[in-house]
Amino acid sequence: MKLYYANSTLDNAQVIILGLGYDRTSSFIPGSRFGPEFIRLCSNNIEEYSPYQDKSLCNVNICDCGEVEFDTKDWVLKARTAVKEYIDEQKYLIALGGEHTITLPITQVLKEKYENFSLVHFDAHCDLRDEYLEQKICHATVMRRVSDIIGLDNLYQFGIRSGTQEEFSFGKNLYKFDLFKPLSSVINNIKEPIYLSIDVDVLDPGVLPAVSTPEPGGVSYQEFIKALLLFKDKKILGADIVEYNPFAASPYASGSTVAEILRELILVGTP
Repeated sequence: MKLYYANSTLDNAQVIILGLGYDRTSSFIPGSRFGPEFIRLCSNNIEEYSPYQDKSLCNVNICDCGEVEFDTKDWVLKARTAVKEYIDEQKYLIALGGEHTITLPITQVLKEKYENFSLVHFDAHCDLRDEYLEQKICHATVMRRVSDIIGLDNLYQFGIRSGTQEEFSFGKNLYKFDLFKPLSSVINNIKEPIYLSIDVDVLDPGVLPAVSTPEPGGVSYQEFIKALLLFKDKKILGADIVEYNPFAASPYASGSTVAEILRELILVGTP
């Protein structure tokens, strides 16, 4: 299944959508590997027009490049090889996860192409452990590994409300609980270009319960959209949406919410 509004060939695309349905390190509720499929399905319930931005997906050239199949042990290499094919200065890549670990190979590819960039991370969790369950690369360590690549100064984290004491001490540009207020106060200090990584469990589980690691006390959908729209005039390299798990709760309401997040993310990153 492809997104119904995907209207372009790869050559002519402004925006590329790629599914990276990997979830083999999920430690609580596995199943986010099916996230891309359900986001596409639930997009059929979402209008192409955004009243938040007064823009339509019909005016954007979008290519849905389908799914990367993870059938090898070295999944990071496979993801990196796939992503490298689509990284292009003239195109805006949005990856659909899958667990948050998919941000690592994307960051590796971006670092090969761009000497300096910032990564803005929306999440309930720090993801800054150096190791978790004897794994150096997993959903709980991904932002620690990202910081190894881009430097801690270039990692900005918002909405965080869960982690170890060591993680909170390690984080530098780490803002607890809220999105819009702290982001609006520092956004002009975030060096461009910017990559956006959105773990949808940043939203309160009452708003979006179908996630792999639900955490109480999240933000509202309206606050999320207000924060996202702060990037309208920024140079965005690409983005990912991760940790939606259609098997963790009834998939359709949550999937429709994630599908709408995808719509807003496409539009905020395009003229």
